[in-house]
Amino acid sequence: MFVVIGTTTVDLFVLSPDAAPDQAADGFRADNLVFTSDPLRLSMGGNGGNSACVLAGLGAPTALCSAVGHDLLGDMLVDWLSARGVVLDGLIRSPTYATSTSVIIMADAASQQVYHHLGATAAIAANAIPERLLTGADVLLVTGLPLMARLRTEGGAAQALAVAHSAGAITALDIGPALDAPVTLDELTPMLGQIDYLIANEHELAALGIGDDWEATSARLIDAGARHVLIKGGRRGAALRSPDMRIDAPAFPVRAVVSVGAGDSFNAGFLYGVQQGWSPARALHFGAATAALVIAGEDGTLGAPVLAEVEGKLRIED
Repeated sequence: MFVVIGTTTVDLFVLSPDAAPDQAADGFRADNLVFTSDPLRLSMGGNGGNSACVLAGLGAPTALCSAVGHDLLGDMLVDWLSARGVVLDGLIRSPTYATSTSVIIMADAASQQVYHHLGATAAIAANAIPERLLTGADVLLVTGLPLMARLRTEGGAAQALAVAHSAGAITALDIGPALDAPVTLDELTPMLGQIDYLIANEHELAALGIGDDWEATSARLIDAGARHVLIKGGRRGAALRSPDMRIDAPAFPVRAVVSVGAGDSFNAGFLYGVQQGWSPARALHFGAATAALVIAGEDGTLGAPVLAEVEGKLRIED
């Protein structure tokens, strides 16, 4: 089973190619109103929710450890995840916090402004993660760590990785997103021995404070004990580095409808391939194909592809 520890959010997309209005205007007026041709869209969001949706879509048994509110949006997320077949034994329904939300104002897929409410993410804690999921995991992915403050200050992420790794699971940590308090090298170093795949994009690697060159930063992490460093480069593809491995994989050319969830989809596809025992190169290509199909669709990770669709895209591109 795949076990995902991470954030779960409702994303509200507003597509508006026009400039934002004057926010100082009061009321419903011509000078503060933008008409949109597309309707508002609600979708699955959050690093954990996205990853779990995509893995389940591929047919992988998947459990999600996260938190949502005891509210209508929380009910919606539970329904979406349950419809995918995601196991929710580790999902907290917080009576204190509202469900996490992101309002994403888009001119297009490459130009966005995001208003995020942390909400129930603040309730994610180590004592709510069932140990039987960790000891029974084939793969553990911890993602969205900078947003899950209690898993950092209470050492829950490190403990979860250690338990799963000791039980024989493949372990992965995505250090993004790099926000107000990004993950640091000092924080990572004690955990590196329990992490099989350390995942980040170039911006997140730079936020470690080692330097701006991702190759040099990857080498530094490997020197510090990282087994594999997986670097996501968006349109430039992905790279995998280890003490004895250097693999680069191109991205698939695609017209992105919504880019949100691309990195999470890549993680899910890549780790699916690793769990299947594929070569690292094949797993990278599978991850890239999975992400390409998600961002080209209208429904984001809720429309994540099934296994046959990803394999079909790989055959077409090859």
